[in-house]
Amino acid sequence: MSSAPYDVREVSVRARQVAGVRAQIPRSRLAQEFGRRLDLVYAASRTGAVALDGQNIFIYRAAVAEELTVDFCVGVTAPFDAVGAVVPLETPHGRVAMTTHVGDYGRLGEASAAILAWCRANGRKPAGPSWEVYGHWDPDPAQLRTEVYCLLQPLGAEAGA
Repeated sequence: MSSAPYDVREVSVRARQVAGVRAQIPRSRLAQEFGRRLDLVYAASRTGAVALDGQNIFIYRAAVAEELTVDFCVGVTAPFDAVGAVVPLETPHGRVAMTTHVGDYGRLGEASAAILAWCRANGRKPAGPSWEVYGHWDPDPAQLRTEVYCLLQPLGAEAGA
């Protein structure tokens, strides 16, 4: 079960270096595709080409109709060169609305909905990318923690300046 209501807040975040695989996938296939993409990142790590910190991060770059552009990533501890489909990327940076989801991953949409509701209530507009930073795996869903972020448009841009 998730922690509701969500505590959504506005914060500044820096870019974080990650190793990732970019994919365009149908929304309905996200749960089936993430493991296959992350396996490529972890395989590159096993060769010694990429030093990972073990924290999975999904960056949603674009959504068109029923298709998503997603970077399936893992945090890194050092710069690296691309290894096949695994490339150096970074998380978005700037002002964001964020919250923490506690519980089953199947309910992460509730955290995103809470962020969008916060944006409407606070006169803020999403700037495009959003991302999820997953805590360590635990077989007990009540112990799962995922930070959910949504990049915000600068205040001047919202006013049409």
